[in-house]
Amino acid sequence: MMTKERYLEKSKEAKKRGLQKFTDSEFLDRLLKQDKIGNNDLNKLTSKQLILFNDFFAKNYNEAKDEAKDQLLNKVIDSLPEKKRNQIWEVNHCNIMNAIMDYVETCGAMPTKSRIAEYTGLSRPTIDKHLKEFQNNPLFKGIDEQFKFMIPKVMGEVLRQSIKGDIRAARLFLEYAGGTKGQSRIKNQNNFIQINGIELTEEKISKLRPEQLQTIEAVLQSLD
Repeated sequence: MMTKERYLEKSKEAKKRGLQKFTDSEFLDRLLKQDKIGNNDLNKLTSKQLILFNDFFAKNYNEAKDEAKDQLLNKVIDSLPEKKRNQIWEVNHCNIMNAIMDYVETCGAMPTKSRIAEYTGLSRPTIDKHLKEFQNNPLFKGIDEQFKFMIPKVMGEVLRQSIKGDIRAARLFLEYAGGTKGQSRIKNQNNFIQINGIELTEEKISKLRPEQLQTIEAVLQSLD
């Protein structure tokens, strides 16, 4: 007598044999016409068909642009393992960062979302969602930790340059070592600067004429 487990196993094998009757192109076409492709759909595939599907998805996702890329991802998102979802997020994050950096270096300004979309091949909704939510993503916290991990290395190089006589590097190192880390010195001194007993406040600066401000700027620039 056939057990229930054996019956289910034979039934599953029969379904897979049924799927094998389709050619590879027919099989992919039928599957991709579905609005959603879930784990139940993938579990019905043979090993060969699963490999074909994964290769097809990877190739077409990498080549797709804008909304077509979103549509393809949304079709399979429910069946993607967490590791794969994380990889997609990390790739998107790097591409968006590179787009912003390249545009700033080239044009000296921040790019629009349309420019970022053009550079990355991602859709505007995807870029908008990523920029709004990336700080709350656990993966971003990991990236932030990497930057913190590099602080001692960077400060070691700053110290090396300051020992060689670089005044700016020495000033930066002393500020960091002293715990100020770039905090405004004017703020620490109750929002005014005192020179030879004369207080220079924000209110007094706001009353200066343009030519007076230019004179002060020239003096400060000569100190660099």
